Amino acid sequence: MALMFRHFLAASLLVPAAAACAHTAPLPVTLSAYDAVAVAPVSHEILLENDEVRVLRVSIAPGAAEPVHEHQWPSIMYFEQPQPITYVTYALQDGQLVETGREEASAMPAALTVMAAPEGLHSVENRGTGPFLAVRVEFKKGDPSASSPKGTQPAP
Repeated sequence: MALMFRHFLAASLLVPAAAACAHTAPLPVTLSAYDAVAVAPVSHEILLENDEVRVLRVSIAPGAAEPVHEHQWPSIMYFEQPQPITYVTYALQDGQLVETGREEASAMPAALTVMAAPEGLHSVENRGTGPFLAVRVEFKKGDPSASSPKGTQPAP
């Protein structure tokens, strides 16, 4: 499986939309300097945000590459219109971004819903002919899987 989805598929947990958020120790509310909405607002639109969740519409135009960003909270991602992508990972070395990995990935199946741990510095380039569209639900207070059933089924 492609590097981009290693974070998502490693957990391979399906969490229904109606599942309640587990209230584990709160994660920091201070946004990172590389927060997706702050540095990549063209591809990350906030649909809803409160003190427990942030729901993002992820949209990457054909041929476009996102700025380097990260996702600091655990999340669920629903792939509405996947496209083939190039997924690039980065690290900070002496205050500079350094590319640490690059992987070409084919399009995921449409309607696939996966769980993800917080995701480090990365960028995604859409190599497809249509827009890459997904919805990401970030859980600000921790991992919601603790009280949710496990599964690997696509969302209905």
